Amino acid sequence: MRLIDKLIYHELFVWIGSSIALFLVMLFGAGYLAKTMDLIVQGVPVFTVLMIAIYALPALFTQTLPMAMLLSSLQAFGRLSGDSENIAIAASGISFYRVCQPVVVVGLSVSVIAFIWNDTVVPPAARAYWSTLQSATKHIQATDQPLHYIIENSHGVDEVVNIQGGYDARTQSLRNVTIIKFSENPKTYGRVWMVLHAQRAIARDPKGLNWDYINAKIVWLLPYKRDVMYAQKLSTSTLPKGVRVGKTFRGVMQAEVTDNNQKSFGELRREIIAERSQGMDPLGDEVDLYQKLSLPLASLIFGVVGAPLGIRPQRGSRAVGFGIALLIIFLYWVIYHAAYYVGKSGGIPPMAAAFLPDLLGVIAVSLLVARASR
Repeated sequence: MRLIDKLIYHELFVWIGSSIALFLVMLFGAGYLAKTMDLIVQGVPVFTVLMIAIYALPALFTQTLPMAMLLSSLQAFGRLSGDSENIAIAASGISFYRVCQPVVVVGLSVSVIAFIWNDTVVPPAARAYWSTLQSATKHIQATDQPLHYIIENSHGVDEVVNIQGGYDARTQSLRNVTIIKFSENPKTYGRVWMVLHAQRAIARDPKGLNWDYINAKIVWLLPYKRDVMYAQKLSTSTLPKGVRVGKTFRGVMQAEVTDNNQKSFGELRREIIAERSQGMDPLGDEVDLYQKLSLPLASLIFGVVGAPLGIRPQRGSRAVGFGIALLIIFLYWVIYHAAYYVGKSGGIPPMAAAFLPDLLGVIAVSLLVARASR
């Protein structure tokens, strides 16, 4: 049995390294290659783009580990099946559960490593990624990418700012800006008081206190004040009190950076507790919190899933195992992202949203291993 364990460990370790490299390249190519090429085309220095790419890798590394465990397990047990060693093992009376022990050991180890990596290396790398990316905006002349952010006060949402037309860094201006201002009157809290739309908003000071609004339209919506006003140019000082972009030009660029990868498990948990104490709903953050546990756990589950799938009645090529791995990975990520967005919107509890793919994986493991043991 020690020889079988040694063979499986050897195959797992050989394939884990190459699988991580393979899936890292695939994920980077799918998610970041076009973005980095676009930054270079728009004039961002190559060294800055290189650093952005490097800072993106730690988060991708965490995502590759479950995939690497699946492919490694498939190939390790495919080797046993290809050499008919699984038949000899079964004939000697060794149970399939015992044969899977090396996979469980390696999968559990990878899950622990994934959690530690995700909690210690990923947060500072994610912060550096976003910081470097935002610093690169000074080299970008313009973009049409829409931006959206919320300004809050002690009573909740104060303003919603939509920048539909993106920005122009050379002129420090925003295009197609809509500011939705909520009432500050205790009798009408939560109701829209005024909507400001401007073709352009131009920053006039580095602190973000003064903006000019070009070709502007203001609509007042409360019952006691319903009116429409047009102006070729307005400034922050001439607008009603509290109506503003509310950020510096660079602050607007950073407004949508809400990536919880920037926080460790403990930091995000403390933030959720603080949100609850302030009467806020932390549903979205809770999904992210539980996914910091569910994603590393997937390494163990994927590893054990691969073991019975690697045992094939007929001899098959390694390409068969790779194809099976890609299919399972595709299904997993479809369920993962679907549950993520449903959980974020409150459709299902945060813990259920985070662990649903893992739960389905456990069910699949139980059925596959039981079938392979017969």
